[in-house]
Amino acid sequence: MSILHIRAADLPALMSGQPAVLASATLPGVEKLALPGLALWLLARREDRLLLQRHGAAQAEGPLVPLALPPAGALALLAANEAEVAPVAAWWQAASGQPAPLQIVADAAAALPDLLGRLLAELQDSQARAVQLERSLVETRLDYEETRIAIAAAARSLGHRPPAPLTLALALEASAERIGAAAEGERLFLRQPLARSLDGLAALAVHIGGISAATTGPLRLRIRGEESGRIVASWTVEMAEVTEGWLTLDLPTPLAPLRETAVLEISADVAGPHSLAFSLDQGWVPAEAAATPAGGEGQGRALALRIWTAGLGARFVVPAHWNWDEAGASLPLTGVPQAIAPAELAAARVLSGDWDGLQAKLNGAGTAALRLPRVSLGGADVLRLRWNLSGSAAQPLRLAAWALSPGQPVTRLEALSAQAAFSGWRDIVPGQEGALTLLLPLALGTQAQIVLAVECPDAAAEAQLQLTEASLLATRDPAVLRTLQREAAAELVPAEPPGPGLGRVELLQHLVSGRYQHFDLLLHEVTGGGQDWPQLRFKLAIAASGPLLEFRRAKGWPDAFARWPGTETDQFGPVLRVRQPQLREFRDGLAHPRDAALAATLLALLEQIAEEAGRLASLDAEAATGWREAALALRDA
Repeated sequence: MSILHIRAADLPALMSGQPAVLASATLPGVEKLALPGLALWLLARREDRLLLQRHGAAQAEGPLVPLALPPAGALALLAANEAEVAPVAAWWQAASGQPAPLQIVADAAAALPDLLGRLLAELQDSQARAVQLERSLVETRLDYEETRIAIAAAARSLGHRPPAPLTLALALEASAERIGAAAEGERLFLRQPLARSLDGLAALAVHIGGISAATTGPLRLRIRGEESGRIVASWTVEMAEVTEGWLTLDLPTPLAPLRETAVLEISADVAGPHSLAFSLDQGWVPAEAAATPAGGEGQGRALALRIWTAGLGARFVVPAHWNWDEAGASLPLTGVPQAIAPAELAAARVLSGDWDGLQAKLNGAGTAALRLPRVSLGGADVLRLRWNLSGSAAQPLRLAAWALSPGQPVTRLEALSAQAAFSGWRDIVPGQEGALTLLLPLALGTQAQIVLAVECPDAAAEAQLQLTEASLLATRDPAVLRTLQREAAAELVPAEPPGPGLGRVELLQHLVSGRYQHFDLLLHEVTGGGQDWPQLRFKLAIAASGPLLEFRRAKGWPDAFARWPGTETDQFGPVLRVRQPQLREFRDGLAHPRDAALAATLLALLEQIAEEAGRLASLDAEAATGWREAALALRDA
């Protein structure tokens, strides 16, 4: 047990390796040892303990901890009385196996010549070690260069041969059990140790157990070394190309003999619950080999997998879905903010308002918007902004951020939320600090453009908003992302969406055939839920089974949905028919916010649309009432 104690907050500085002197607090002239570059620690008795504290530093708060080892970089232990430090010297010998650098002197000045000699000896030793390390570095670089040249020559020779057949190294067959459910709007993340090293890995297959139209994309898979964290394989598969069954992915060439543990990570942005699921193996495995969702418990089962290997240089292929930018890279440290590069901030373009760099100058009511055309993400999951507000504003300002693909045109801020990741508006109150966090979609890849906007509702305001931090965070952990989303939702300013609006109704056809009849309608200038549609075409029909809505993907039909939710096809192409009993399920299954707004807007306007269609079709009062009742039945379903 150590007889020396130190404040926990001081321990990192003591063990930093900086040259240091430990001296008794009662040594005459001890303050003369406080020299530049030399840390002076004073040894004093506090009640029944010997305490080390740094000379000249404010008294640290916090608990005392025992010192387990002598401090790194200690040059001397000084005292005027040997009995005073004898217990410390004995502890030093027992803890390190080396005698304490004890020096008994009359005062601090008498210790300076010996300290100078010790410092010169340390400097000479450091220089000798630096020279040896430089020589070793040169030898390592020469060896590396020779190895690189030899491997490149061998690869050129081997590349002229046909790809060699693969060896099946692991086969875990799919069962009926699934894993991968995620809450709506969250990110699916699975981690699966592959129970083998990276050596010779050439191809991988995972079994997709279930997928629905509500899943957004893309699907991202990475294989990395557990020990180093380095990515050795990375694929991005658009969700339109993912089907149930085996998804097989190749590497460009088999991996070198890397003695690291292989780990597979799978992530996807999920719009609806249980919309993407991966099959589990039939048997049970130890917990350290099981598939686990981030922030959740595993089921003691591994993913259904197939792994193929081949010898080094045995095949060279151009793999589908391969991320050439990520392979061989190391992801940023989790949770460490990385500032957006100054060059990318300097490329900002003003969309509206008065900006000086990242400072918005607000004079009166209005919106100041700034566009960063190309920001490197580098594996980041979150954009974070911090601000400082000065000046006068009677009403709170609001701040928002959007992230979308580079090169995508930016016109009106009101239309951006339908085509970009949107943070929502945040209230900014003078004197209150806060952070805006935005989850970055996987579909953005390695680069994005960022749009920032500050909205001022106060006509008499004279304020300046300075963005003090614009940084990116890598988490790769949906549990952390979920926490960030909850914090962001707590700060979200609820917007008052404008009511639904309709320009005009155009009747293309009124068909009556037995017990079936429909209006084929083209709507112009439809708005609602913060969205707008220049044209919408659909059929309002009454069949024997009751009223229904019909949408098509065909020539002459404007695209109504951001993500087509239908699965039926007839002789005219893809068709979506929504009957009265299916309306609730239909609305709940719409993944994209724009599609949800479309359904809500259309149902809200349906009575008005039916009345206008009846007028255009010159229906009598009884027939018009029937259509109005059909519209009300659909709306109220």
